[in-house]
Amino acid sequence: MYVKRHLNPLIVYFYSWRMVLFSLFTGIFAIVLYEHLDWKWVAIPWLPVSLVGTATAFFVGFKNNQSYDRSWEARKVWGAITNNSRSFSAAVRSFVGHELEHEPEKQEEINDMIRIIIYRHIGWLYALKYAMRQRTTWEHRDRASKRQRVAIHKTQETFEDEVQKYLSEGEVEWIKTKSNRATQILDRQSQDIKFLRKNGLVDAFQHVELQNLIASFYDEQGKSERIKNTPFPRQYATTSTLFIFVFMTLLPFGLLPQFVELGERYMFLLIPFNLIVSWVFMFMEYVGDISENPFEGLINDVPVASIVRNIEIDLCEMLGDEQIPQKIQPYQGMLF
Repeated sequence: MYVKRHLNPLIVYFYSWRMVLFSLFTGIFAIVLYEHLDWKWVAIPWLPVSLVGTATAFFVGFKNNQSYDRSWEARKVWGAITNNSRSFSAAVRSFVGHELEHEPEKQEEINDMIRIIIYRHIGWLYALKYAMRQRTTWEHRDRASKRQRVAIHKTQETFEDEVQKYLSEGEVEWIKTKSNRATQILDRQSQDIKFLRKNGLVDAFQHVELQNLIASFYDEQGKSERIKNTPFPRQYATTSTLFIFVFMTLLPFGLLPQFVELGERYMFLLIPFNLIVSWVFMFMEYVGDISENPFEGLINDVPVASIVRNIEIDLCEMLGDEQIPQKIQPYQGMLF
């Protein structure tokens, strides 16, 4: 997630230089055909070009709206995970062993159980975070996108390094064998809560409440996986790009009659005006394109690592830990 007020000009450059070169080429090509080869017929009427431009604008606007909806839904999912994580940890600390407060000799054992459950929940957060980091075939592979993902890996540890602080050695080895680590961690949480109920450390109502919170984690995990594993419909993404290139190709030829009326000495103005109009349309397309996969790890995506770290800090402070991890700071204006 980009956290500065305005985009860095370098970011605009990395996403714009190809379209600028293409629009310069089409503008110069149109002038060469019209003036130097004397192909006057290439000066097509503006009306069909404007109709293509209008249809393209509607189509690109639809794509941008849908891309933003996916990004905003992903952010709401992780906002719910944040809130439910705090509620779950507070409930565990309040419920577990409440009836045994008059038996201080058991309090240390109860505190260990509470710590194990909350630490395991932090392990679940990291498992889900790393699931969101997995690459899919439809995500971006251009140089600018790869550069951003390299920045992510520079600021983060491996999954095993991060969870070994919160899971036992046996659990770390056990979780490595699972295909969906987050799901299996939640299942083990359910089994531990069942154990607490069986041993009278939580009553029936508290048991149900804790299970409901775990069910909410399954729900939010499923939503997050749905967004991650379902590509933006490729027919919309591909068609939008195709329409943009058709419009950019036709645009200078549709502008020719307008500049011919101004006189031959003003013909060169077609090039900058063609570039400006083409850049606006193509950059709208890129905005939707780089926003359609909110867990890809690009500058506009949900900062999952930062959200997980903030939850981790909250839960560790609830437990009274002495070593509290530091918040993740923006890297070159980007929060991952």
